Amino acid sequence: MYYQWANCCYAGEMKSGYKDRELSETIAYRPPVPDDVFCYPDVASWRGRIWTLLGDILTEAVKDKFKRDPPKYVVCDDLTWLNEIVFAVEGIDIEMKSLTTERLAQEYRAFRAGHATRTNDLAQFYEGGLQCLRADEAEERARTLFVMSHFPWVTDEKFEAAVADVNARNTSGGREGSLYFCADECALITRLGGSGHYLVYGSEYIYCLGIRLVGTFEAKKVLKSVGRPTMFVCDIPIKSMRENTLGEFAGLILEFLFCELIGEQSYALGPGAGSALSLTVDLSPENIVGHYHPARIHDPL
Repeated sequence: MYYQWANCCYAGEMKSGYKDRELSETIAYRPPVPDDVFCYPDVASWRGRIWTLLGDILTEAVKDKFKRDPPKYVVCDDLTWLNEIVFAVEGIDIEMKSLTTERLAQEYRAFRAGHATRTNDLAQFYEGGLQCLRADEAEERARTLFVMSHFPWVTDEKFEAAVADVNARNTSGGREGSLYFCADECALITRLGGSGHYLVYGSEYIYCLGIRLVGTFEAKKVLKSVGRPTMFVCDIPIKSMRENTLGEFAGLILEFLFCELIGEQSYALGPGAGSALSLTVDLSPENIVGHYHPARIHDPL
């Protein structure tokens, strides 16, 4: 099912301001990405640059060896296939994911990604930045939305039971203290990405509380009455990213480049491929490039 906020009878008004920060939904129509910012879906901006960055190790001889006898599985999570080719051709015993991660961090200042939400007030983001989930604040917002006179059955006891059931503060799997992004914004909009609910309903935590408090239909109706779906385009400082997160993208990049050498489809940038990442620190407002309101969103819920 696709959601279009312009045709939704519940869609709310936006507070004025920040019209000058609005971007095109189409990457090609936006201002060029700065040279020191890595933009994952814009392959043309980094294909040649990454080959050059790793050219002392990934030599023409290494590429030729790969093309003559490609491994059965060219995958991003385990680069043993590439490590072995480098050793066989160049005699260098090296872990290519670690090396690529290190050089990406040296080459780029920031990593471009999208953060999806629903809001009626852009000022809170452009003035206060994007914040990791603070469960107390989200719960206060949920109280405002759902503990209301036309939901008389939502008692304090029921609210506390919903909070306990979702258990957002669980250190082994809760979302307290996390801030989520996607390197490929399309994954937050289209059917193949399957994550459009962040745009349609906003905070996943508040949504989960809402369906426990007032049921799925009423929760969706209430959340769709808040402003518009909003995508914030951000340049995340590389130093704010966890090393293993950058390492995951290093593997994806190498998988894509080597699959391209032999004309094979790479999962890394294929339809439905994941490109999510999270931070454990807030993102300052100066790292927000701009925003847009996707017109048509696949709603997986």
